[in-house]
Amino acid sequence: MMAGLEARAARLAAGRQRERIRQIAGELRAMFGQAAVVTEDARVMVRGQGLIRRWLVDPNLRFLNRFTR
Repeated sequence: MMAGLEARAARLAAGRQRERIRQIAGELRAMFGQAAVVTEDARVMVRGQGLIRRWLVDPNLRFLNRFTR
């Protein structure tokens, strides 16, 4: 019985994590426009030309740690 509860909890947590990753990726796509946002398991990666230059100019991009909540 306990194993069943643990398995269900793991499934629910994994589903919530996938949903949050999708939300974060959507916000980043809206923010970066042309840059490629790739999700892989529990990671979100942003790739594209000019990202560093844009990061230096745009203060919103320098504070991406707000996505770690």
